[in-house]
Formats: sequence, C-alpha cells, structure tokens
Amino acid sequence: MRPRLYTEIPRDGENWRFVRSGPSGLEPVPEGAGIPSGADVVVFVPGTEVTAHRVRAAARRPVELTRLATFAIEDDLAVPVESVHVAVSADQDDAGFRIVYAVSHTVMQHWLDQLEAAGLGSARIVPDLSLLPPTEQVDFGRYQLLTVEGSPVAFDNDWPSDVMSALLKGTEANAAPRRAESLTELALWAEAAPRLTDLRQGTYARASETGISLKQFRLPAALAATLFVAWGAQTALSVHTMKNLTTALDAESRAQYAAAFPGQQVPSNPAAALRSRTGSATSVAAPSFQQTSAALYGAVESVSGANLVSLRYDRAIGELRATLTYPAFGADLDLKTAIEATGLQVSLGDTRLEDGRVVGDLSIGGRS
Repeated sequence: MRPRLYTEIPRDGENWRFVRSGPSGLEPVPEGAGIPSGADVVVFVPGTEVTAHRVRAAARRPVELTRLATFAIEDDLAVPVESVHVAVSADQDDAGFRIVYAVSHTVMQHWLDQLEAAGLGSARIVPDLSLLPPTEQVDFGRYQLLTVEGSPVAFDNDWPSDVMSALLKGTEANAAPRRAESLTELALWAEAAPRLTDLRQGTYARASETGISLKQFRLPAALAATLFVAWGAQTALSVHTMKNLTTALDAESRAQYAAAFPGQQVPSNPAAALRSRTGSATSVAAPSFQQTSAALYGAVESVSGANLVSLRYDRAIGELRATLTYPAFGADLDLKTAIEATGLQVSLGDTRLEDGRVVGDLSIGGRS
C-alpha cells in the first residue's frame, strides 16, 4: 500500500510541514526528512482562495459535467467565468446536488509552481472546504470554516467584526468556533473521507504516477487488433454485398420498365417513373428488407460522415426505420436524395443534437 503524506500550502516565509498516515494514526514527519518514493501526497489549500457552490448537475462524461457546472455557477462569481478553474466533487447528495469548487487560474498556477519547486509535482490538491463536516465550525487562526445554507465557506479572521456578524446573521454558526491546528485537523478529516476532491481536474489533471509497462498490453492489444480486422473485413463484405444488391435492383427496375414500355427511353429513376405512369390508385407492393437495406447502405456510403446507429424492419408494412448520425445538419437531405434515387419512398424524422453529434431518424418504404 502506498504511504500517504498530508501537507498544506505554506504562507510566504514558512516551511513545508508534513504528517504521515501510519498504522497507529497520524504522526508528524521530521523537518528535512525525504519524501518516500511513490508516496501519495495530499496538499490542502485554504478555503479563503476557493469558493464552494451547491448545484444540481448530471452528465455522463466528466468534461460535460464540468461544463454544466461552470454555467451553473456563472452568476455566483464576481469575476469572469473564463478566469476561474472549476472542479466538481465526485459524490452527490440524496437531492442530486454536488459541490462545485472555483479558484482563479492565477492562484491555481501559483500553487502548482510551489509544488513543482518543492518536488511535489504529482501531489493532489484538495480544498479544505471539501473536507469540512456539515456540523463543524472551526477556527484555524487565520480563518474559519463553517457551513452556510448547505455550502462550506471560509471567513478570514482579519475581516472587521461587523462584516463577520452581517455574513453570519441568520446562520446556525456558533459564537465561539472550535479552535484547531489546521494540518492535523484536515488530515484527520481526510482519513475519514471515503473520497477526496482533487482540484487537479480538466486542464490541470495529473499525469499517471505509476509507470506502466507496455508488455502487459501486448496480448490484449493483439486480440483487439484481430477483432478490429475481422470486424473491418465483415463490414467491408457487407457494404460490398449491399452495393451489388443495389446494382442488381436498379438493373431489374430498368428491365421491368423496358418491358412495360417497349421502344421508350429508360429514365434514370425507372421505379419512380413507373409509379407516375400507373397512377396513384395502383397498389404498389411493399418493398422487402433486402431492397430497403440495400438502398440505405448504398446511400450511407455515398454521404461522407454518415453512420448507421440502429435499424429495424416492419415486415407488416414493408418499412425500414433507421437512426443515423450525420456530420452536420442538412446531411440527412443528401441521404434522402440518394435513397430516393433507387425509387423508394423516404420520410425524414426528427433531427437533433445528442452529446455533440447530429442524430436523425428516417423511414424507407411502407405501404402507400
């Protein structure tokens, strides 16, 4: 198990102090002692430089969650949102709220520079606000930590007493907070926490601290490459088969038109021309799965960037329903034109934006 060390960003002129998590609890590390190789170093940063916001945000990807959280706290910030770095807590409460922490890019970069200078470049940066138990109010000498309306806050003790009274008015804050030594208290809270919130997210995310041997990935990589080649070959074969089927259907349509109207020039879209000649009252047989899927595969190949997501054929009405992704809005019209060139009817459904992708539905065929 990796040894864990706790420290906090020192004030100007102060030295770094460390406490170690040991079998018998926390123990101070002698000044000047070296940092064990591979140690998990947690650096506490003061809440006077970080703001905490309680927001409701849910997303599948961390990048999207951060973006939503940034928009959610934009109105609470006294500075432009572009000037702050945002980190989101990993856990949410029963009501679906998360705590979002914001710190200026200037301060965040200054902390990173201090860590690099001290040889702690891979350390985690944990705001003390993220560790505060909801019922606690502590005084660390320079500042106090307490919870106000569900969010942890920090108050500088140098603020005037009337300002402090106005800020604490209406809260359940104690008149006399419990005094504590910051590093030891924060380390105790961190030891009891199931997970720590690291400010090093997004742009400031840490590189992996563990050297990974590529040898352990040789077999999985080889298997993945084999599966990819097999999948690629199968896909290519399917596309080739569908293209051949599309060509055969087109040739059959031309032959049927020539037989029905001998001596006349065969149009580029014989099926559509045949429908217009025979009139709308004539019942047209529902297209088969082979016809509709061949037309769809051929059209998808002709529209660059279009990809098939799902496919379903309704045999009762001869209709193929598909969901696809497109490179941009309007590409569904190109796909529709390509399918209609085979003589089949196409109806476009809803086109929307999902996870940054343009997604649309369509149906081919069906009884008229």
